Amino acid sequence: MRLTAQLHLHTTESKGTRIVVDSIINPKQAVDLAKRNGIDVIAVTDHDTTSAYPKIKKHAEESGILLINGIEIKTLDGHLIGLDVDVGLEENLSRPITTLEARDLIKDSGGEVYIPHLFDIRNAGIGTKIKEIDGIVEVFNPLDIFGFEDRYADLVASRLGKPKAVGADAHLPKMLNLCLTVVDSEPDTHSILNAIKKGKTEFKNCRHLTLREMKELSLERVSNSYDYIKNKIRNGWEVDRGYMILANNPLMKILEDFTLELGMRTKKSKIWDFVVCISHILAILYAKKTKREFDAFISNL
Repeated sequence: MRLTAQLHLHTTESKGTRIVVDSIINPKQAVDLAKRNGIDVIAVTDHDTTSAYPKIKKHAEESGILLINGIEIKTLDGHLIGLDVDVGLEENLSRPITTLEARDLIKDSGGEVYIPHLFDIRNAGIGTKIKEIDGIVEVFNPLDIFGFEDRYADLVASRLGKPKAVGADAHLPKMLNLCLTVVDSEPDTHSILNAIKKGKTEFKNCRHLTLREMKELSLERVSNSYDYIKNKIRNGWEVDRGYMILANNPLMKILEDFTLELGMRTKKSKIWDFVVCISHILAILYAKKTKREFDAFISNL
């Protein structure tokens, strides 16, 4: 039986790192979108919470959608997803944990490890830690837009003999139909995950977001997190990456506040095109630096 699965999506239950509104897809909407797009299976993988699952389990069953309970855990080494985990797993996340500890939590819960956006330039992937973690590797993510991330993930998964899948990392409704994993399996969670591990898969609708779509995603998240961002500009951002030092520079904070206020006047403001363009240029420069670091790892595999 061929089943179409969306293995990586976020709902409004998920909270972002710097922008509090991570996704604008509400849990019930995720099920309705899956039904509308002919998707048989969805895994809700919100950041550090499983709270969406019990809210929509019945609705999913009534809609004929197989719902997999998941969680995307932010570790000290990058993000790791658990699929088919216990509801309430996040109660074990009262302190920062390593990737190895997250893996053990997922396994102890009876779940499967899914490794998302492995070579994400923001260090949201586990990168070189992949050699220590067994799991399903996400080899295509629409947000990996710099040309090497997915190619390297696929290459590493092949060289290390790890199973592959794709996921949309969906934060907008239109993203839920991207990066679908088609599985040859019986229609139950255990069989589906086993089939993926055995490579009984095909991938479809795999493409990266355009800059216009990236702008749309950023705009929705920023506009829904206005008060939170305003407070961070005023009181300072958490410096969890080197480039966040720049965000707390007094002159930069003035520019951030000016841009936020100007952009909030209208979603069609040209300021958003300017912000996305500048951000993309800076990200390209940062991506080149990150790629060089990963090049050395790849060459030694």
